[in-house]
Amino acid sequence: QPEVTAEDAECKASDCEADIHHHATDMEDLDMRGADMSDAVLPQAVLPQAAAGNHRSSCSKGSRTSNHRALLVGIICSLLGTACCATLCVHLVSAIQEKIRRSTSCPGAGAAQSWLLESTSAYADPSPLPRIRGPEMYGKVREKTIWAYWYHKKDCPTSKSCVLPPALQLCTETVRKNRGGFDYKIIHKDEVLRYVTQMELPLRFMQMLPAQQKDALMNALLARYGGVALDISTVLFRPLDEHWEEMVSKGATFSGYMYRITGMRWANAETLAVWFLMSRREGIFSTAVRSQIINMGNHKHPQKAHLGGFHNPYFAMGDQTLLPILSMFNYSFPSCLKDPTVKSDSWIGGCPELEFQHPTEEMPGPARNDAKLILREPQLGPQLPFAFADNFSMPVWHVHSTRSVNVSALPGVPTCATMKECWDDVFLPRYNSPERLLNSIKLFNSGGSMKYMTREQILSDHGTFFYNWLKLAGLPEFN
Repeated sequence: QPEVTAEDAECKASDCEADIHHHATDMEDLDMRGADMSDAVLPQAVLPQAAAGNHRSSCSKGSRTSNHRALLVGIICSLLGTACCATLCVHLVSAIQEKIRRSTSCPGAGAAQSWLLESTSAYADPSPLPRIRGPEMYGKVREKTIWAYWYHKKDCPTSKSCVLPPALQLCTETVRKNRGGFDYKIIHKDEVLRYVTQMELPLRFMQMLPAQQKDALMNALLARYGGVALDISTVLFRPLDEHWEEMVSKGATFSGYMYRITGMRWANAETLAVWFLMSRREGIFSTAVRSQIINMGNHKHPQKAHLGGFHNPYFAMGDQTLLPILSMFNYSFPSCLKDPTVKSDSWIGGCPELEFQHPTEEMPGPARNDAKLILREPQLGPQLPFAFADNFSMPVWHVHSTRSVNVSALPGVPTCATMKECWDDVFLPRYNSPERLLNSIKLFNSGGSMKYMTREQILSDHGTFFYNWLKLAGLPEFN
């Protein structure tokens, strides 16, 4: 403190009042500038003015007390200004983050998709994600359902605009007549996503060929609902309830047809007959759904093996996907690769056994025993030994004709040299067998030449195999 002179000591009351008024004016000015941090620094105006030489420092004790109070008020105002500034910053940062978050959302995307974008961030909102609901028909379809699929770009593009070929229409009528305790559903392309989700199908499903769409869809339907996947070109003579009850009573998860299972030969590069598949729900086909999505990737057509795809692209979603799954339950299934009748290198190169590494007891370990499979030889059942003869035109053969036919002889299977012999010596004994080997007939290539015939043409010839099959199926107009 500087030395106080006598002159300084003679402070008048008016001087003190002027000093206090001066400090109060400075404080009001500081309060008006409040939130600005640069203005919050204490100016000399709030310090004792004696130290700056502008006013006497020899004011009375009351004057010094007023200065201290003014100083305290200034400090408090500075702290309040800092707090206000921090709060403003927090709100500003939050507003910026919200704007950035909204700008990353897809324009027009619904709430069902916006969560997917946000959930990819490590700092996403931890609130629960919305539930992905199943398809519309889930929970409304019985397990005992016979499934079929048909799509034609011109004649059957949708369920409301569909005209089946006459031969196939007659086949579906036999299934409806003899479905027994089953429901029967023919799925059209526009109905697919009512029954399964897009995530259960290959990514490019809608661009795949119809035959491969059918196989992929059947895998998804059997995985979710169970039932029977039956090709639409099948004549059904009797209900399939006995087969279903057998599967359920034996605790099996699958019943179907496998070539060579009894030791018979089959010259084609296939093992599993995918035109008839019977399965419990949530069984082995759940694995098939996963496999077909992974193996197809982003392709609309199955790639060939040298491109990392399938050895037989036509059977990609069928035999080439299903056999690796069935082989987990039995390591000794007969192999297409060891069948001497599969002679062509191109055919051998398409065998489904090439799609996976053969399992052993050492790797990966013992075969699965948590489910059972029921497998039969298709050539002793729905696939007649002359089904491929005469360019697949077996259905238009005549039951009383002695015209010779070229039928390949199969070990253990009765053969025939004429149309009449094929009907009397092969078909009828199989149809009438106590074992009920023949509950249905599979027509390949839609019946060969019959697929070009009208309904009137088909029904006008009462002597054909197909006409007599329709009579055995019990269609009303034939009895």
